[in-house]
Amino acid sequence: MPPLADHHEPPRADHDLARAAMLALNEIRDVSANRIVSAQVLTRIAQLPTMLRTSGVLPTLAFYAAKGGSDGALEHAYLIVGVALRDQVSRALHMDEGVGKRRIDLDFLGEVTERLRTDPAAYNRVSVRLEQFSIWLRRLAEALERQQERAGRSPESATDGEEAPGA
Repeated sequence: MPPLADHHEPPRADHDLARAAMLALNEIRDVSANRIVSAQVLTRIAQLPTMLRTSGVLPTLAFYAAKGGSDGALEHAYLIVGVALRDQVSRALHMDEGVGKRRIDLDFLGEVTERLRTDPAAYNRVSVRLEQFSIWLRRLAEALERQQERAGRSPESATDGEEAPGA
């Protein structure tokens, strides 16, 4: 039997998804005031799995394309999560995205729509991958919320000046 050090197993998909979710959440923390993520941002992150299940892949991607920006903490979080969603879709569809982070745009949405239309099995691959990614992101956001509460840095104390819920 070979030594354990020589035994390499292929990476698990859930580890890649967990890492991608952690990178996105860390980026959101990095752009948040005092690295405290607001309750509003954490709540919206936690709603992603439900949005994917109720609205579907394309409407969710379109939502993130429309809401992502740099005007405030919430819009910036939408932009960061949107970039992460784009990366996951690209991986599931084996799309060559080149180098650098790119936001979801109409060209990307058009290409994804066409690929999903012509390859029905692709929708399942994308849907499953995005749902698993969104669950990891929600879990990590919940952990961050509790960590901030234990440290006495309440997410409610982070000032956003963001849009009202449901807007």
